[in-house]
Amino acid sequence: MPVNSPKFLSLHLIYPLAILIVLSTLINLLDIDKILADYVYGLQGNTWALKDNWIAEQVLHKGGRTASLLLALVVLGFLAASYCLNDWNQHRKPLAYLFAAVAGSSLLVSLFKSLLAVSCPWEFQRYGGQLIYHTVYEQLGLRNGEGCFPAGHASAGYAWIALYFFWLGHSPSLRRAGLVFPLVAGIAFGVAQQVRGAHFISHDVWTLAICWFYSLALYLLMFKKPTANKLQLGFV
Repeated sequence: MPVNSPKFLSLHLIYPLAILIVLSTLINLLDIDKILADYVYGLQGNTWALKDNWIAEQVLHKGGRTASLLLALVVLGFLAASYCLNDWNQHRKPLAYLFAAVAGSSLLVSLFKSLLAVSCPWEFQRYGGQLIYHTVYEQLGLRNGEGCFPAGHASAGYAWIALYFFWLGHSPSLRRAGLVFPLVAGIAFGVAQQVRGAHFISHDVWTLAICWFYSLALYLLMFKKPTANKLQLGFV
């Protein structure tokens, strides 16, 4: 599908951007962050009883981060092999894209976390902390939190949204699998952190958005090729 076609731009840029705007607006106007956090906090007896839960902390938090790192190292190993094996030459650029997209998405999320200094739920008085509750948009002006926005751990899953674009140009029939796997992983990691009091749902929404739009931008940058009549997108 040509990159400059209305269909491609609608599916991969316009629609996702519209969904992000609508979701962010609803979350802010309806204060869904607080509603969900209140509910989860209340279920745990008005405390973050699952903060140190073995499954949430060790398996989904630390284990998920380690698994994502190991998978990135596997991709890096395949990329290195493409320089040694002549038959793998055609895979070099796609693998370079995949590694750069995953690593870049994760680093970008981490950069925003450190610069924006937005609070975690557990920092607010209503959830056992010291700060007065404010919405995420209000916190962007205050910048007095630990640095919990966007959600760093969820990026260990959502960063692999690059697999969708990897397969889109390499084996289009697998692109949906490349979309489902990161979404499932990102949601699992995000929910694990929300029940621990580390993040609001808006943090995860924006992490997904950052990973998607960064992967899309890098895909367009690396694989947009001029032809005799128009620009096309592909790995070959």
